[in-house]
Amino acid sequence: MTDEVSELIFKKLDQLEKRIKPEFPNWLSVKQCAKYLGLSESTIRKLVTSGDIPFRRLPTTEGGAIRFNRKQVDLWLLSGELKPKARARATFLELL
Repeated sequence: MTDEVSELIFKKLDQLEKRIKPEFPNWLSVKQCAKYLGLSESTIRKLVTSGDIPFRRLPTTEGGAIRFNRKQVDLWLLSGELKPKARARATFLELL
């Protein structure tokens, strides 16, 4: 995918996000992510534990608070992929 196409996709996603769910911030907590996706907090935590959903840990607290980039979550849903870690490993192996 070219940079131009990626940029266009992100621009369109931004426009859709503003229309669909403007009340959600760019970075979501577990509770906000659960509400955003219409799932329970425990389901979100299970997805994190299994590595099925893209997330980041903040280094500021013991163990790190979990945060989700809303755009990455949207792209994850659109891609239909359940294992972002497996995709990352496959990409890494392709580069070797």
